[in-house]
Amino acid sequence: MSINYEKSLGRRLADFSARYYNPPVNTASKGQCVWYTQGRAYEKKGVYIGARGNARDVYESCKKDGFQVSRYPKPNSIACFNGGTYGHVSFVEYVIADTVYYTEANANADNVLSDDDGILKKMSLTEWMRQPNLQGHIVVKSEKLISYKIVTKKGKIGLYKSGDIRKKNKFKNIKEDEVKVVAGSGKLKDGRDIVKVLYDNSYYWAIRINKLGIRKLKRK
Repeated sequence: MSINYEKSLGRRLADFSARYYNPPVNTASKGQCVWYTQGRAYEKKGVYIGARGNARDVYESCKKDGFQVSRYPKPNSIACFNGGTYGHVSFVEYVIADTVYYTEANANADNVLSDDDGILKKMSLTEWMRQPNLQGHIVVKSEKLISYKIVTKKGKIGLYKSGDIRKKNKFKNIKEDEVKVVAGSGKLKDGRDIVKVLYDNSYYWAIRINKLGIRKLKRK
């Protein structure tokens, strides 16, 4: 459904009663900016960000998870700011010419769900780029998922919190018949072929081919 953003200014676009903003899908603190942008990305584009930590950590954690980043705002992107103790994130709904339409939560730092959360606002692109502590934008776009069989001897695969495949970043080992791999996410890292995996509504990294050339995941 298309939205007339100019006519929708001052109106809440999100449905806070939907599953995207509530457990078990969204377990971030309700009323906070990270909770809102995570829910909005899932509601609008079907992409689960899986953001962790404070708002000031979102940009780097999503970047490590393989999300595309942009200096400039794009429609359906998360703007990340690292100022103050916790930072801030907001959701860019649409960009046209010199106008950025956006929504956010906890802009007034009241730390609770309130009437001003999720309200559509706008700003000129020039003003937007002059905002202090703007790190960049996480681009939210629907991703194609491909089924891969786990072909290790014990039928297990290790999931890592980032593309840095080290013991300290390991999430856990899982035993499944198959996993969903994000198309086009494969890359070589430290002699391994690794891919981005969607598991239990969160993104992780897994080894497709190890340093010895042994395949751990095989496309179905």
